[in-house]
Amino acid sequence: MSKFLIFCLVFFFSTVLYSQNGALEYKDAEKIAKSAIEELQIGNVKKADSLIWISIQKYPTYTVFEYARLVAKLPDVWGANNIMDKLIERVSKVNGSNVFVPENPTLVLAKSSKSTEIKLEKSEKARCIFVYCQRAYEENKIIGERKWIEHSLELIAKQSFETKKGFDSEAFMQINFRSELATMQGNYDKALAIIDEIPESYMPKEYNKGLKITVYFASGDYQKTLEYTKEAYGKNKMYIEGLNAWSFVLNALLGNTEEALKSYKSFSGPYKESNSHYYYLALIDIHKKEYQQAIKNLDLAFKLRGTSGLAIYMLNPMWEIYKAYGDAYWGLNDYEKAKDNYNISLLYYPEYEPAIAAMAKLETDYALQSSTDKTGPVISMIDPSPQRGLIINSKELNSTIKGKATDPSGIGEVVINGQKVYSQADGNFWGEIALTEGLNKITIAATDKRGNKSEQIFEIIKKSTTTTNTELTEKQGLNYALLLAAQNYNDNKIPSLENPVADAVKLKLILKNNYNFDESNIISLFNPEKNDIKRQLLELTNIIKPEDNLVIFYAGHGIWVDKDKKGYWMLIDSKLDDANTWLPNKDVLDLIAKLPARHTLLITDACFSGSVFKTRGLDLGKKDETNPSVIQRMNEKISRVAITSGNDTEVPDKSVFMKYLVKALSDNKEKYMTAQKMFITQIIEAVMTETKTEPRYGTLELAGHVGGDYIFIRK
Repeated sequence: MSKFLIFCLVFFFSTVLYSQNGALEYKDAEKIAKSAIEELQIGNVKKADSLIWISIQKYPTYTVFEYARLVAKLPDVWGANNIMDKLIERVSKVNGSNVFVPENPTLVLAKSSKSTEIKLEKSEKARCIFVYCQRAYEENKIIGERKWIEHSLELIAKQSFETKKGFDSEAFMQINFRSELATMQGNYDKALAIIDEIPESYMPKEYNKGLKITVYFASGDYQKTLEYTKEAYGKNKMYIEGLNAWSFVLNALLGNTEEALKSYKSFSGPYKESNSHYYYLALIDIHKKEYQQAIKNLDLAFKLRGTSGLAIYMLNPMWEIYKAYGDAYWGLNDYEKAKDNYNISLLYYPEYEPAIAAMAKLETDYALQSSTDKTGPVISMIDPSPQRGLIINSKELNSTIKGKATDPSGIGEVVINGQKVYSQADGNFWGEIALTEGLNKITIAATDKRGNKSEQIFEIIKKSTTTTNTELTEKQGLNYALLLAAQNYNDNKIPSLENPVADAVKLKLILKNNYNFDESNIISLFNPEKNDIKRQLLELTNIIKPEDNLVIFYAGHGIWVDKDKKGYWMLIDSKLDDANTWLPNKDVLDLIAKLPARHTLLITDACFSGSVFKTRGLDLGKKDETNPSVIQRMNEKISRVAITSGNDTEVPDKSVFMKYLVKALSDNKEKYMTAQKMFITQIIEAVMTETKTEPRYGTLELAGHVGGDYIFIRK
């Protein structure tokens, strides 16, 4: 037998063996990835992460994208992209020139994939890398964060492969992605030039006009875009729907209300109910000065975000939606709310020029209004509500009064019956005052920042009541939770942690399964940056209602600067050598103070976490909190309280505090449990017995604490 024949046989059998092994490796890796998904769904984050890295090392599979999507929904956007980047890197390291991929990749992410056998085929490695990059881009489009979308497009642009003769779908898509990247980066001429490069074998030149519309649109020249769209679509009845869609959008942006609504009326079915359409309807409302209706339409746009964004070829970014919220609140002369929403917009996209310009104009308008303001604030009562005749049913000597004072100059202070009470920048105020049985006259005086003062007198009837009812009689709002976990730090000088994300997931499952927390009201931020936390707390000001309750949990690094007597949270973008990158406790408290919730509980598991407090003296003596009337009185008062894992000291990564917090919430069998009782009976002694740290419970006076406590209510 010749040497050449032997070589051919060896090559043939090694190729067959590789082919069989490659397919088996894919299926084995896929099983491991599915196990990781199952572990993640039940809250075993550490085990899930370990399994997904084993899966990626064994063989790159599409199932990893399903895992990354779940991680992004936690949300841990940094973690999701780290996983996808490692997956793409692993594709490049597969032996040989081909890689196994599913015949039908979309089936992998479908619910039916659990019971359907995924058939595999071999793909050229260079093309496979491109397809995996495209898949990561699509996931980031769902996530919706600008920097990660751009990151995925940059990865796609770097890929190269030999093009096929005739139509090459991957090559055609890459040209489009290169154009999209140039558009996103503001290189519009480059984007148009890239579109002109598309070979005739891929698409006739006349169809290039449709692709160019999005480039002109992104440039902000809406009149030119409208004229170009009419030229591109107007002569062909096949594109009438596309013409109507762009006509609606562009006329809404140009303020041509009648033309925009005429196009909108031609829509039907789900095409009419897209989130983007509600956004542009809101812009029309703002133009018509119907600001309350604009806010309703923006709420709908927010609710439907991502469900049908293809209706007008694009998904409205979050920075655009929040800028529109700011415009609507400005129209209502609610300067503080407008400023908050412009800030949210800029936290999503710091270079967003329309929000920058709006903020500058708002400040100018505010200064002008203030300089000419000679009238006192307008005062209104919120609780007790005028709709129920200002009657308070209570045995308590003191009762909570809540209201709002509005003034273009901003509110300086609010006084009720001669006593200064807590007030927010937006004019919301509350305080506790003494009431006697029967008719009480309540004098509320508000002074704006220009020194203008106004008074209003309300008459409140107090009735003493006794009840043995074990249910709370006050109007019950929704329970929200914001879970913050900083684990993987970018600065090598700050050690990454192992447990914060897993601890936050445990807490989420307990709140969802044992207490009255709907899963949709539990918001997670895993591996957040400093601005992510600011943005999320500001977003909650648009969501939280006065009767709602909120738990905020933070696990991660903290730091104390003894010279300044200040404490900070350290998020994943913090730099140890740059204090400007840390989040001051005072900023956290200021943001919490903006929230109108009835009860807010802050739980921090971080070093030096006790520095959040500026408290008054607390009586930690045990109270009879099984008495329904005691629970009822606590619920009536507005509370801002905190539980921390330690005082001004370091705490370990493997948290004993978290162990007993989870145990207390899991073992509790009572219908109502206050945060203070949980701390006294389940946490402080247990933690101090096992560690040298001293957990703390206290009130957050700077955030508006009046009395009472946070109450956990079991299902």
